[in-house]
Amino acid sequence: MTQFNWKKLIPHFVALVVFVLVAVVYCQPTLDGKVVSGGDLTQWKAEVQQMQVYKDTHGHFPLWSNSMFGGMPGFLIASDGTNPIPMNYFLPVSSLFLPTPMSFFFLMCVSFYFLALVLRVNPWVGIMGALAYAYASFSAILVIAGHETEIWAMGYVPFLLGALILIFEGKYWWGTALTALSTYLLVSINHIQIVYYLGIMVAFMGIAYLIQWIKAKQYKQLALAIVLAGVGGGLGIMANAGMLLTNYDYSKATLRNGALSLDTASGKMVKSKGLDVDYAFTWSYGLSETFTLVTPNIYGGSSILLPQDGKLADALGAATQLPEQAKQQLFYDFPAYWGAQERGTSGPVYLGAVMCFLLIFSLFYLRSKHKWWLVSVTALAVVMAWGKSFGAFNDFLFYHLPLYDKFRSPTMSLVIPQLTFPILVVLGLQQLFYGAEDRAFAFQQFKKAALCSGILMVILMGLYFTFTYRTGTDLQWEQRLTQAAKGDPSLGRSIVGGAAADRQDLFGADLLRTFVFIVLAAGVLFLYVKGKVKAGIALGALGILSFVDLITVDTRYLSFDKFKDPDENAAVFNPTPADQEIGRDTSYYRMINFTVDTYEDAIPSYFHNNVGGYHAAKLALFQDLLVHQLGKQPTNMAVFDMLNTKYFIVANPQTNQPQVEINRGALGPCWLVQTIQYVDGPAAAMKALDNFNPRDTAVVEEEFKSSIPFTPKHDSAGYVRLIHNDNDVIRYESSSTGDEFAVFSEIYYDRGWKAYIDDKEAPIVKTDYLLRGLALPAGRHQIRFEFRPKAYYSGRELSAIASILIILLLAGAVVTGYRSSEGKIQKV
Repeated sequence: MTQFNWKKLIPHFVALVVFVLVAVVYCQPTLDGKVVSGGDLTQWKAEVQQMQVYKDTHGHFPLWSNSMFGGMPGFLIASDGTNPIPMNYFLPVSSLFLPTPMSFFFLMCVSFYFLALVLRVNPWVGIMGALAYAYASFSAILVIAGHETEIWAMGYVPFLLGALILIFEGKYWWGTALTALSTYLLVSINHIQIVYYLGIMVAFMGIAYLIQWIKAKQYKQLALAIVLAGVGGGLGIMANAGMLLTNYDYSKATLRNGALSLDTASGKMVKSKGLDVDYAFTWSYGLSETFTLVTPNIYGGSSILLPQDGKLADALGAATQLPEQAKQQLFYDFPAYWGAQERGTSGPVYLGAVMCFLLIFSLFYLRSKHKWWLVSVTALAVVMAWGKSFGAFNDFLFYHLPLYDKFRSPTMSLVIPQLTFPILVVLGLQQLFYGAEDRAFAFQQFKKAALCSGILMVILMGLYFTFTYRTGTDLQWEQRLTQAAKGDPSLGRSIVGGAAADRQDLFGADLLRTFVFIVLAAGVLFLYVKGKVKAGIALGALGILSFVDLITVDTRYLSFDKFKDPDENAAVFNPTPADQEIGRDTSYYRMINFTVDTYEDAIPSYFHNNVGGYHAAKLALFQDLLVHQLGKQPTNMAVFDMLNTKYFIVANPQTNQPQVEINRGALGPCWLVQTIQYVDGPAAAMKALDNFNPRDTAVVEEEFKSSIPFTPKHDSAGYVRLIHNDNDVIRYESSSTGDEFAVFSEIYYDRGWKAYIDDKEAPIVKTDYLLRGLALPAGRHQIRFEFRPKAYYSGRELSAIASILIILLLAGAVVTGYRSSEGKIQKV
């Protein structure tokens, strides 16, 4: 038997060492116990706190949470896992058990490296592409923002693409097994929007292969590849059935499945079918903002403060007519970012000046069957990122592309070019450095790339000199300052002009930076195609240039000073005196905090059962109530009363500090009503809340009338009271001499909650638009609500079956792979 050539493993070992070392050095404070606490991660810790307390007592997370929006499914926040087979062990293994955020960068690197090897790219070229994919600016920005599931999902996208290519290239056992595993890993992260974008990429790649197979009349390979890709992907999806079925079931009751909106033509409220297009396109890239891919600060970078020593600071310092406090506030009102994303941004998507130049070269030079599907899907992704900035096209997609109206933030589609750029580049460099040598052809394409890069620089310079560097808000401030100066425009002009000049300086500095990196990369490439340097030296120089280019921008967002001691990050969860005062109440109540962004901040949920909160997928019923009742003025106290809102935290008018106001009208967890007002549909129910007394009257839609078999005969001495609320199980008792109708201050959710009166199931009545009601016969009764979503439990069974099949597939791939390799090296 011949000896195995261990030298072949050296490049792969070096690759792993490089990926680990770079991640460790970049995230070195993690080794000292420091953490990055992004905004979304902080919010999640607040959301999950009540559930964690429950788990400490019961040993598992509840499926329902009481801490936000009056109550919502807890499996959207945290879960012990919906798969009884411990497939989740593959997750830490794939990231080498590294702590976050090191694990994110390592995973992205090793996943791309796998894809590069599948594409038959030399390992040294693959290392360069892997670093370019992992360390594009969006990765660092996601870490800072706390969008961990998004960057984690991005880590598995190249892995799955590579596994599918194995199938398409005839490596059926390993391709199918790895497709199943990578699909499981990607979907298990539960970031469906990333999965959606991957689906778009797979569709383009599949069409490209389909055309090739049909042209070559390879119908057997076509059919086999489609079947095996379906089997592998289907098993990976099925292994996540517990999660997917519950999420799908929940989606039918969320804002993404529609909300009430006012139809101005009819004057009636109607139900939409998905997200509103304006809401979905909130974060849309501007057309010229696309140039951040090559020049990051073209629009100021992120929504942070302008330089403390800049022209805005000088203008404010010279404004002697303004008090110091007003100057400080004005400085915060002029952020660095001035682009199309109305709600600001944590930073631009920057793919690297070096990578952009090499991409231009590869577009001219590369000859590959992968070229045009990669180019096509990249172009589509960029156009999709424009959102409302190119509404003529994207509105059509929103209304016609399946499931697209379920997502928001069009800018997220730029995760596609973050991957396709380095794929095209490594394929181009593979052909240049390790393909058939044709220096003359390479030089011709280099000249075209240099010309296009020069044109790109001219365009960027044109934008630099023609941009206004002003936003609509800036112009409003200019008008206000002019009015404050009694018609003198000089004050407003100087301050707004100072902000604009600072933004132009940010663009100018990065424009020069882009020029330098492109010239250096072009110089290296020129020396190689003219035969002045060897391939290894040229590749090493380009790799170093590309990585330095990217990492120096990354550190603008994720730098050592963003890593904090855990205790420092935990300070946000220190209770205020108002929280402590409310916390002394041991009864079952809800509160609302008006000193924060009430319905976009979960911190109060860390301490209390909150009417507000923060989550990307609210129940549609609550969103409707928020829009049409909770958010209107004057305040509709009846709605807060029926939600058992016992406490309000408001700002003290003298000190501006949070103080507690007690709501004496809060109705408690349950009550008996005197009458029922039947209305025709949800719009009428919402309208009825404008003027009603929830203590005496219950508003019920006609479709639920059959669930109330009698006309209530209210007994003033009767009662219904809470015994214990244990999240997934709530117990009450009631007593009355007549038939009664009880209202429970719990959110109506018909996809899992069941009610039992004396252990006999009873229909839950949707009451007061979003609460629960029960028809109670005369007498004494024990009442129980249980939350057991069918989708959750049936999904677990499917997950277990699929997981076992995946493990068997992997075992089969190992066995067949071993036998195949043994046959190759065995001497006859």
